[in-house]
Amino acid sequence: MSLSSPFEAVHERMGANFAEYNGWRLPKDFGDPAAERTALENGCAAFDLSSFGRIAVKGDGAEQAVRDVMDGQTPLPADGKWVWTAPNTVDKRLRIGRVKGGYLVLTPPKQRQEVLAAVQKNANEKQLTGLSIADLTEKTAMLGIYGPRAVEAVNNILPFDISAIEPTTITVMSFFMISITIIRGAWTGADGIELICPASAAPLAAGAVAKYHERENITPAGMDCLVDAMSGI
Repeated sequence: MSLSSPFEAVHERMGANFAEYNGWRLPKDFGDPAAERTALENGCAAFDLSSFGRIAVKGDGAEQAVRDVMDGQTPLPADGKWVWTAPNTVDKRLRIGRVKGGYLVLTPPKQRQEVLAAVQKNANEKQLTGLSIADLTEKTAMLGIYGPRAVEAVNNILPFDISAIEPTTITVMSFFMISITIIRGAWTGADGIELICPASAAPLAAGAVAKYHERENITPAGMDCLVDAMSGI
C-alpha cells in the first residue's frame, strides 16, 4: 500500500493527477506539465518533497556517525549551514545540514532506508553511546518552492521575513507554536526554499501556498517535473 503525503488533500483540491513514486502516492502533474517546467525555469514551482528522507542525528558521536556516510572529502557543515556530499554508501548525492547542534541528513527517496541503515550500523560498530537517530520522514512534511522567484514568493506568504536567509542556510523558526525548518536550496541544484513541518501542520502550510499561489505566481508542480530537473545533477 502506498504512503500518502500529508499534503494529499490540498493536492486533490488543486487538481493533481496522481501516480506512485518510490512507494508514495504523489502528484504526477497538475494538468499542464509544460507550464510546470516553465515556472521552474523562469518563476517558481511548488513541489511535494515528503517522500525525500529526513534523518535526524543528535547527541554524543553525531559528528562521527554522519561523517561515516559522507565521501571523506566534504567537511561537515557549520551550524546553520548545509552541504552536498557524495555518499560512500549509495549512488546519489545527499545533503547534510547542521541545526541546533544536531544533524539533518536529507536523502533522495530511494536512498532513505539505505542511508538510515548505514548510520545505525556505523553507530553500533563504533559503539557511539548517547546517540539519537530518528527517521522523521513519515512524521513530518516537506514542501519545496523552487525557481528564480522562490524566495520572493515565499517571503510574501510567510508571517516572518526570510529574505536575509542565504543559500546553503538551514534554520528553525516558530509560527503559532509550530516549529518550521527552513532551508535555502533545492534538490535541483538551483535556488529555492524548502519548508519542513510536523505532518499535522501540513494542511496549514500547503493551504497557505494554495491560497496565494495565483497572487504570487506559484505553479503547483508534480514529480515528473521534479525528476526531470534532478536528472542533470
